[in-house]
Amino acid sequence: MPTRSRSFVPWLLIAVVALIAYGSLYPFNLKPDAFDRSVIDALRELSWARAGRGDRIANVLLYLPLGFCLFLWLSSRVRRSAAIVVTVALGSLLSCAIEVAQVYISSRVPSLTDLTLNALGTLIGATAGMVWDKMGGLMHLPRRAEKPHRDPASALLIATWLLWRLAPFVPHFDLGKLKAALQPLFRPQIDLSSTLIWLTCWLVISQALATLVSRTHTLEALLIMIAAVLVGRLVVANQTFVASELVALVALVPIVVLMYRMTPGPKRLLLLAAMLAVFTFERLTPFAFTGPAPAFDFWPFLGWAAAGFPLDLGELFGTVFLFAALLWILRYAGTSFRLAAGIMLALVCATEFLQLWLPERGGSITDPAIALVVVLAFRYTQRRQRRMFTGRPVSRREHNL
Repeated sequence: MPTRSRSFVPWLLIAVVALIAYGSLYPFNLKPDAFDRSVIDALRELSWARAGRGDRIANVLLYLPLGFCLFLWLSSRVRRSAAIVVTVALGSLLSCAIEVAQVYISSRVPSLTDLTLNALGTLIGATAGMVWDKMGGLMHLPRRAEKPHRDPASALLIATWLLWRLAPFVPHFDLGKLKAALQPLFRPQIDLSSTLIWLTCWLVISQALATLVSRTHTLEALLIMIAAVLVGRLVVANQTFVASELVALVALVPIVVLMYRMTPGPKRLLLLAAMLAVFTFERLTPFAFTGPAPAFDFWPFLGWAAAGFPLDLGELFGTVFLFAALLWILRYAGTSFRLAAGIMLALVCATEFLQLWLPERGGSITDPAIALVVVLAFRYTQRRQRRMFTGRPVSRREHNL
C-alpha cells in the first residue's frame, strides 16, 4: 500500500504557528520599560490569573490545530506514542514562549492558566490527529498510483462552495475579530437538522475532491479544504464558526472512510437521497403552507432593485452552491447532463412556486434564473472536458449533453 503523502503538513503547521503568534501578541505594543526586564524576571511575573469562560475555551481551541498538524508531521518520523509526547512538549514550549512575550506587551495578561489550557488544547489536537491517521489507514488505497478524472464540474462546485463560505471576502486580522469568530462556540447551539445538512454538504465536497485528486491523496485534500474554510471564516469579516458544522466535521472522516468501502451504486444513491433531502428542506422549511398565495414575480432581481440592491453575497452564493451541488450529484449518480439539468430546473421551479404559500416567502423568477446560469456554467465545463480528451473543439452535433 502506498504511503500517504504529507508534504502539505509543514506548510499548514507554519500557518498555524503564525496565526497563534499573531492572535496572542496583537497589537504588538511594547511596554515603555519592556527591555528593562530579563527573561527570568518575565517568568517570575507569570501567575495563575483566572480567565473568563470564553477565554478558556479560546485558549484550548487555539492550540488544537497545532497539536493536530504537529502530530501528523511527527508520526511519520517517530512512533505514535512518542509523537504525542513530543507534540504536547513542543506545544507547551511555544505557549510558554508566547506567555513570556506577553509580559513585554501592554494590554496582555500572561498567565500559567493559559499555558495549561494551551497544553490541553495541544493534547486534544494530537489525539484528533492520531484518530485521523488511524481512520486514513482503514481506507482501501490502490497499490499503484492512479490518475484522477480531473472533472472540471467538480472544480466549479468546489469554487461555489468556497465563494459561499468565504463571502464577503473582506479579511480582518485584529484580535477582536478572532474572538468574535469563536463566540458561537462559547455557548454552542447544536441543531440536529443543521448538523445533517452540513454533513451532507461536506460529503458532497469530499466526493468532488475525489474526482480531482488521486485516491491516495483524498484525505489530505479534504484536510486542506477543511483548514481553508475554517481559517477563512476565522479572518473574514462578519463570519464566525458554526457549532453544528464542527460537530458534522467530527463525524465526517469516519463516514468518508465507510463510504470508500461501499460499492459505487449504493454510495451514489445515498448521496443523491441526502442532497435531495437537503434541497427540499432548505427550499421549503418550515413547511407551514398557508393561503392565499401572493402574486408571482416574473421579473428577475426586481426585489433586490426595489430595495436598492442590498446584496447579501453569503445568501447569493449559498443559493448558487445549493443548485450546483444538486446538479453535480445528479450527474455523479449517473444521469445524463440534459436529464440532470432538467430535473434540477424543475425542482427549483416547483419549490419556488410552493414558496408562494410559505410565510415570509414569495415566488420569483430570480432563483430559476440563477439555476439556469448554473446549468450554463456546468455545460461549459462539459465542453471543456470533451476538448481535454479529444484535443479539438466539439461541434453541437458531436457534443451529447
